[in-house]
Amino acid sequence: MIGTPLIERREFFLALNRHIESEKNGEMTLGLVLINFSNLSAINHSMSFEHGDVAIKESYSRLLSISKLPQTVFRIGGHHFVFILPALANPAFMALATNKIMRLLSGGISYGDDIIDGDIQLGVAIDIDRKLDAQGYLILAEQSLTKSKGGLPHIQLRHVEGKNLVTQDQHILKQQFKEALQSNSFELYYQPKVNLRTGHVDKAEVLLRWKSAELGFVSPEVIVDLAEQHGESYTLTKWVLHTAIRQLNRWQTTMGIGVAVNIQASLIAEPDLLRLVSDALAIWGGDIDKLTLEITESAVIEDKESGLENLEHLRERGVTLSIDDFGTGYSSLSYFKDIPAHELKIDKAFVMNMLSNQQDQDIVKIIIEIAHVFNLKVVAEGIEDEETLNHLISLGCDYGQGYFIAGPLPVDEFEAWFSHYPGLPARSNKE
Repeated sequence: MIGTPLIERREFFLALNRHIESEKNGEMTLGLVLINFSNLSAINHSMSFEHGDVAIKESYSRLLSISKLPQTVFRIGGHHFVFILPALANPAFMALATNKIMRLLSGGISYGDDIIDGDIQLGVAIDIDRKLDAQGYLILAEQSLTKSKGGLPHIQLRHVEGKNLVTQDQHILKQQFKEALQSNSFELYYQPKVNLRTGHVDKAEVLLRWKSAELGFVSPEVIVDLAEQHGESYTLTKWVLHTAIRQLNRWQTTMGIGVAVNIQASLIAEPDLLRLVSDALAIWGGDIDKLTLEITESAVIEDKESGLENLEHLRERGVTLSIDDFGTGYSSLSYFKDIPAHELKIDKAFVMNMLSNQQDQDIVKIIIEIAHVFNLKVVAEGIEDEETLNHLISLGCDYGQGYFIAGPLPVDEFEAWFSHYPGLPARSNKE
């Protein structure tokens, strides 16, 4: 577990103002979630201050585990955190984000023989007119927190002319999700995973896409959250797996590459997961050694006992297992010994800043070295330029993904890209 987070109120204001400035003239929405651990004082006095410190550390770790970007989670007071949510395609997505945060923080925290139950309230601020500064955002979020009931936030919108866009668009989003699931309106994109030793494309990661008729592009994270809220995670994963393995079978004779499919965290301990994978392979005939399942590190840590048992069965069956977002779950070294995986994917937050941030560079280097000791391959996500690619090759990284190579592409565009792919740049593709 990480150390007790420092109070970083000044750093928060600087980061939030940067996000406000970067999105001032864009089409995306910036949201702020204020999180109040309201019974921290009671925990300190009825249990111990050590229990309170553990509650703060674990809550902070859980928030970091779902943060997709650096400098978006801060502790700004004794029992207050903030979560900056930039680049939201629609204000409706804030409701999904708050539900996810509430679920994440409401679970009891184990400490010795005790269970620490946190009393969590959320405040949310969205500035539709893009006129607020960081202080204004925080004031709006504090007003929301004051009005919140039962933990769930009263979402504060600035200048919406009396119309609750979040409530209205959230209803539309839920209804359209149900219709999309019934009519198979989702689409799979493919992003190449390149072998950094040979320069060849060995696999393609499968990425879920959905364009809502009324709300436009919906991010994969939102789709997953909607599936979980409606109890449709299994159904959605079944569609993704069958579609991906059918594509895998088509590529066997033409391109000879594999596919990597992300499995939702809530399904890691699902008893039917092995049967789901086996049935898809039996129906579509893909080679099992060409299939990789990607599981987030936090998902395995949260349900280690039953989750690891399921992964062991999949590995025995011949499925390649990859631990996604590695480095964000704060696992111990024993994790390397116990986990039945074949590869680790270094979280892109470390890779994207490694040339300018020595700590990130050291983390990447250490992960690669330790993974190789345990005979695990390493994949680096977020490769945005040739210099980063070259440095990863020099560190002995095995595979790479990122926009410098190619972004996620619809199947036709991916096949066209693949047919013209020249390999890595000559000075990068070296032993």
